[in-house]
Amino acid sequence: ELRIEAFKAPFHVGESVMACGVLAQVTSASKQVYLSLDKPYLNQTLTVLVWKTDYPKFTQRFGNLNQYVNKHVCARGVITAYKNTLQIQMSNPQFLRVME
Repeated sequence: ELRIEAFKAPFHVGESVMACGVLAQVTSASKQVYLSLDKPYLNQTLTVLVWKTDYPKFTQRFGNLNQYVNKHVCARGVITAYKNTLQIQMSNPQFLRVME
């Protein structure tokens, strides 16, 4: 499996990768939770999108994800382009890793 730095995501759209970066921000919207990598929202290199219906599985495994801000994380999945952002949609917390 290809492991990339999150800022290289534009070169891997449509590919399944393990993308790694620093968790810069966790943003909760009405139906989704967004994990912004490297920089806060609007300047992030890659967004990890978790639907609210799946989010409890993540908090069960990791606790509050805000505690991992500024830590290195890796997300596994297919990079897709949505509007002008690149994202990995994730429903299984096993595909998210916090690197200590």
